[in-house]
Amino acid sequence: MVMDINIYKNKIMCTTFKNNAIRGPVNSWMFKVLSGYMNHLFGKYKRELFKDHPETVVEIGPGAGANMRYLRKGTRLIAIEPNIHMHGNLKRSARKHGIHLEIKTIVGEDMDLPDNSFEFVVCTLVMCTVTNPIQCLEQIKRILKPSGVFVFIEHVRARENTIVSLIQNLTFKPWFWFFEGCNTMRDTQSLIESVGFNDLSIEEYNSYSPFIPITPQIRGKAIK
Repeated sequence: MVMDINIYKNKIMCTTFKNNAIRGPVNSWMFKVLSGYMNHLFGKYKRELFKDHPETVVEIGPGAGANMRYLRKGTRLIAIEPNIHMHGNLKRSARKHGIHLEIKTIVGEDMDLPDNSFEFVVCTLVMCTVTNPIQCLEQIKRILKPSGVFVFIEHVRARENTIVSLIQNLTFKPWFWFFEGCNTMRDTQSLIESVGFNDLSIEEYNSYSPFIPITPQIRGKAIK
Protein backbone atom coordinates (compact mmCIF):
# COMPACT_ATOMS: atom_id res chain seq x y z
CA MET A 1 0.00 0.00 0.00
CA VAL A 2 2.95 2.35 0.62
CA MET A 3 3.86 2.01 -3.06
CA ASP A 4 0.27 2.87 -4.08
CA ILE A 5 0.29 5.99 -1.91
CA ASN A 6 3.58 7.12 -3.47
CA ILE A 7 2.13 6.59 -6.95
CA TYR A 8 -0.85 8.78 -6.09
CA LYS A 9 1.39 11.46 -4.58
CA ASN A 10 3.61 11.58 -7.65
CA LYS A 11 0.67 11.66 -10.09
CA ILE A 12 -0.47 15.28 -9.78
CA MET A 13 -2.74 16.06 -12.67
CA CYS A 14 -5.78 17.90 -13.94
CA THR A 15 -8.65 15.46 -13.90
CA THR A 16 -11.95 15.53 -15.71
CA PHE A 17 -15.06 13.41 -15.24
CA LYS A 18 -16.51 11.73 -18.32
CA ASN A 19 -20.29 11.86 -18.10
CA ASN A 20 -21.96 8.74 -19.43
CA ALA A 21 -25.32 9.24 -21.14
CA ILE A 22 -26.64 5.84 -20.00
CA ARG A 23 -25.03 5.00 -16.66
CA GLY A 24 -25.25 8.59 -15.41
CA PRO A 25 -29.07 8.85 -15.46
CA VAL A 26 -29.45 5.26 -14.23
CA ASN A 27 -27.19 5.87 -11.23
CA SER A 28 -28.87 9.19 -10.45
CA TRP A 29 -32.28 7.50 -10.44
CA MET A 30 -31.02 4.56 -8.38
CA PHE A 31 -29.32 6.74 -5.75
CA LYS A 32 -32.51 8.75 -5.38
CA VAL A 33 -34.64 5.61 -5.00
CA LEU A 34 -32.20 4.14 -2.46
CA SER A 35 -32.03 7.34 -0.40
CA GLY A 36 -34.42 6.03 2.26
CA TYR A 37 -32.58 2.73 2.56
CA MET A 38 -29.23 4.47 2.82
CA ASN A 39 -30.68 6.62 5.58
CA HIS A 40 -31.65 3.39 7.36
CA LEU A 41 -28.07 2.10 7.03
CA PHE A 42 -26.14 5.29 7.79
CA GLY A 43 -28.54 7.85 9.26
CA LYS A 44 -27.58 7.40 12.92
CA TYR A 45 -23.87 7.87 12.21
CA LYS A 46 -24.31 10.69 9.73
CA ARG A 47 -26.39 12.67 12.24
CA GLU A 48 -23.57 12.28 14.74
CA LEU A 49 -20.85 13.24 12.24
CA PHE A 50 -22.79 16.23 10.88
CA LYS A 51 -23.85 17.48 14.31
CA ASP A 52 -23.05 21.16 14.97
CA HIS A 53 -22.02 21.76 11.35
CA PRO A 54 -21.43 25.43 10.41
CA GLU A 55 -23.53 27.64 8.13
CA THR A 56 -21.51 26.64 5.04
CA VAL A 57 -20.66 23.04 4.14
CA VAL A 58 -18.56 21.73 1.25
CA GLU A 59 -19.52 18.25 0.07
CA ILE A 60 -17.42 16.16 -2.30
CA GLY A 61 -19.63 14.05 -4.55
CA PRO A 62 -23.10 14.68 -3.07
CA GLY A 63 -24.72 12.60 -5.81
CA ALA A 64 -28.51 12.89 -5.66
CA GLY A 65 -28.40 14.84 -2.38
CA ALA A 66 -28.87 12.06 0.18
CA ASN A 67 -26.98 13.98 2.89
CA MET A 68 -29.13 17.12 2.75
CA ARG A 69 -31.58 15.62 5.23
CA TYR A 70 -28.83 15.88 7.88
CA LEU A 71 -28.18 19.59 7.29
CA ARG A 72 -30.04 22.39 9.01
CA LYS A 73 -32.53 24.34 6.93
CA GLY A 74 -30.83 27.40 5.47
CA THR A 75 -27.39 25.77 5.22
CA ARG A 76 -25.26 26.85 2.27
CA LEU A 77 -24.01 23.73 0.50
CA ILE A 78 -21.17 23.94 -2.01
CA ALA A 79 -21.60 20.72 -3.97
CA ILE A 80 -18.55 19.40 -5.84
CA GLU A 81 -20.40 17.17 -8.32
CA PRO A 82 -18.92 16.55 -11.78
CA ASN A 83 -21.69 14.14 -12.80
CA ILE A 84 -24.20 16.42 -14.53
CA HIS A 85 -26.85 13.70 -14.40
CA MET A 86 -27.01 14.12 -10.61
CA HIS A 87 -27.73 17.85 -10.77
CA GLY A 88 -31.50 17.62 -11.26
CA ASN A 89 -31.98 15.47 -8.16
CA LEU A 90 -29.53 17.66 -6.24
CA LYS A 91 -31.64 20.73 -6.97
CA ARG A 92 -34.87 18.95 -6.05
CA SER A 93 -33.35 17.75 -2.76
CA ALA A 94 -32.16 21.27 -1.97
CA ARG A 95 -35.66 22.69 -2.48
CA LYS A 96 -37.16 19.93 -0.33
CA HIS A 97 -34.78 20.49 2.60
CA GLY A 98 -34.40 24.25 2.36
CA ILE A 99 -30.71 24.18 1.41
CA HIS A 100 -28.96 27.02 -0.41
CA LEU A 101 -27.22 25.01 -3.12
CA GLU A 102 -24.21 25.96 -5.22
CA ILE A 103 -23.15 23.26 -7.67
CA LYS A 104 -19.61 23.15 -9.03
CA THR A 105 -19.20 20.79 -11.98
CA ILE A 106 -15.61 19.95 -11.13
CA VAL A 107 -13.76 17.02 -9.60
CA GLY A 108 -12.46 16.94 -6.05
CA GLU A 109 -8.86 16.84 -7.27
CA ASP A 110 -9.15 20.28 -8.88
CA MET A 111 -11.35 22.36 -6.59
CA ASP A 112 -11.37 26.07 -7.45
CA LEU A 113 -11.93 27.07 -3.82
CA PRO A 114 -9.56 29.34 -1.85
CA ASP A 115 -7.07 28.10 0.74
CA ASN A 116 -8.02 28.03 4.43
CA SER A 117 -11.61 29.09 3.77
CA PHE A 118 -14.05 26.46 5.08
CA GLU A 119 -14.78 24.95 8.46
CA PHE A 120 -16.49 21.74 7.35
CA VAL A 121 -16.06 19.30 4.45
CA VAL A 122 -18.13 16.14 3.94
CA CYS A 123 -17.42 13.04 1.85
CA THR A 124 -19.51 9.86 2.07
CA LEU A 125 -19.04 6.79 -0.13
CA VAL A 126 -17.24 8.89 -2.74
CA MET A 127 -13.47 8.48 -2.31
CA CYS A 128 -13.79 5.09 -4.04
CA THR A 129 -14.65 6.83 -7.34
CA VAL A 130 -12.00 9.56 -7.25
CA THR A 131 -9.28 9.06 -9.85
CA ASN A 132 -6.52 10.45 -7.62
CA PRO A 133 -7.70 10.16 -4.00
CA ILE A 134 -4.49 11.55 -2.49
CA GLN A 135 -4.79 14.69 -4.60
CA CYS A 136 -8.45 15.02 -3.59
CA LEU A 137 -7.63 14.60 0.11
CA GLU A 138 -4.86 17.18 -0.16
CA GLN A 139 -7.33 19.58 -1.76
CA ILE A 140 -9.75 19.00 1.11
CA LYS A 141 -7.00 19.76 3.59
CA ARG A 142 -5.98 22.86 1.61
CA ILE A 143 -9.44 24.47 1.60
CA LEU A 144 -10.07 23.78 5.29
CA LYS A 145 -9.41 26.53 7.79
CA PRO A 146 -6.96 25.75 10.60
CA SER A 147 -8.86 23.40 12.96
CA GLY A 148 -11.42 22.80 10.18
CA VAL A 149 -13.17 19.43 10.15
CA PHE A 150 -13.40 16.76 7.45
CA VAL A 151 -15.98 14.03 8.13
CA PHE A 152 -16.23 10.86 6.08
CA ILE A 153 -17.85 7.47 5.64
CA GLU A 154 -16.17 5.22 3.08
CA HIS A 155 -16.12 1.58 2.06
CA VAL A 156 -12.67 -0.02 1.94
CA ARG A 157 -10.81 -3.06 0.77
CA ALA A 158 -11.59 -6.23 2.72
CA ARG A 159 -8.94 -8.14 4.60
CA GLU A 160 -7.10 -10.68 2.46
CA ASN A 161 -8.34 -14.25 2.25
CA THR A 162 -11.88 -13.50 3.40
CA ILE A 163 -15.16 -14.25 1.64
CA VAL A 164 -15.76 -10.55 1.10
CA SER A 165 -12.31 -10.06 -0.45
CA LEU A 166 -13.09 -12.93 -2.84
CA ILE A 167 -16.40 -11.31 -3.79
CA GLN A 168 -14.66 -7.96 -4.27
CA ASN A 169 -12.20 -9.61 -6.66
CA LEU A 170 -14.91 -11.43 -8.62
CA THR A 171 -17.17 -8.41 -8.99
CA PHE A 172 -14.51 -5.71 -9.37
CA LYS A 173 -14.78 -5.08 -13.14
CA PRO A 174 -18.58 -5.04 -13.53
CA TRP A 175 -18.98 -3.05 -10.30
CA PHE A 176 -16.34 -0.53 -11.41
CA TRP A 177 -18.03 -0.16 -14.80
CA PHE A 178 -21.63 0.12 -13.64
CA PHE A 179 -20.95 2.49 -10.74
CA GLU A 180 -18.76 4.75 -12.88
CA GLY A 181 -15.38 4.08 -11.35
CA CYS A 182 -16.28 2.77 -7.89
CA ASN A 183 -13.16 0.92 -6.70
CA THR A 184 -14.04 -1.66 -4.03
CA MET A 185 -10.34 -2.60 -3.64
CA ARG A 186 -9.12 0.80 -2.44
CA ASP A 187 -7.41 1.10 0.96
CA THR A 188 -8.92 4.50 1.70
CA GLN A 189 -8.00 4.40 5.37
CA SER A 190 -4.26 4.33 4.58
CA LEU A 191 -4.74 7.14 2.07
CA ILE A 192 -6.47 9.38 4.62
CA GLU A 193 -3.81 8.59 7.21
CA SER A 194 -1.04 9.55 4.77
CA VAL A 195 -2.24 13.14 4.21
CA GLY A 196 -1.14 14.41 7.61
CA PHE A 197 -4.17 15.84 9.39
CA ASN A 198 -3.37 17.20 12.85
CA ASP A 199 -5.96 14.96 14.47
CA LEU A 200 -7.63 11.88 13.01
CA SER A 201 -10.14 9.43 14.42
CA ILE A 202 -11.24 6.43 12.34
CA GLU A 203 -13.62 3.61 13.23
CA GLU A 204 -13.54 0.36 11.25
CA TYR A 205 -16.76 -1.65 10.99
CA ASN A 206 -18.87 -3.85 8.72
CA SER A 207 -22.09 -2.54 7.19
CA TYR A 208 -24.19 -5.57 6.32
CA SER A 209 -26.51 -5.10 3.36
CA PRO A 210 -27.22 -6.70 -0.03
CA PHE A 211 -24.26 -4.67 -1.37
CA ILE A 212 -21.67 -7.20 -0.21
CA PRO A 213 -18.59 -5.69 -1.95
CA ILE A 214 -18.92 -2.55 0.21
CA THR A 215 -19.39 -4.37 3.53
CA PRO A 216 -16.07 -3.28 5.15
CA GLN A 217 -16.24 0.44 5.89
CA ILE A 218 -14.69 3.25 7.90
CA ARG A 219 -16.12 6.44 9.35
CA GLY A 220 -14.44 9.25 11.14
CA LYS A 221 -13.31 12.81 11.51
CA ALA A 222 -10.09 14.55 10.51
CA ILE A 223 -9.04 17.96 11.85
CA LYS A 224 -6.58 20.19 10.03
